[in-house]
Amino acid sequence: MEINGTIYKILQQEEVTFGDGTKKKKGGFVIMREGDYPKPVYFEMFGEERLSMLNGLTIGMPVRVSFYAESREGKGGKFYTTLRCTNLLVPGTEQPAKPEPPQPETDELTIPVSPDDEVPF
Repeated sequence: MEINGTIYKILQQEEVTFGDGTKKKKGGFVIMREGDYPKPVYFEMFGEERLSMLNGLTIGMPVRVSFYAESREGKGGKFYTTLRCTNLLVPGTEQPAKPEPPQPETDELTIPVSPDDEVPF
């Protein structure tokens, strides 16, 4: 999913420890959603690579946020939903805030075959 808005707030990063003992950095930001009735929307990010997308962003900067929603059930049967940011784009430049790793030109897998290769059957 994607949403457009402007950076409203960039939250302080912190280190969190998961149930299995692993530690990761967690951070987040808030955008002000575009439209007739702008509303703030909060996004979470985990890991240094994703958090580095926030470098260079400033309050008021327009962005396009790619994200997914994740829900979990809490005590008493209440559900809580988190929006996890997967990518940030600065509109007009169409460049990600942090470039994604290069993708192969094609989906086809090419395996070099030598004339000396023998088929085992």
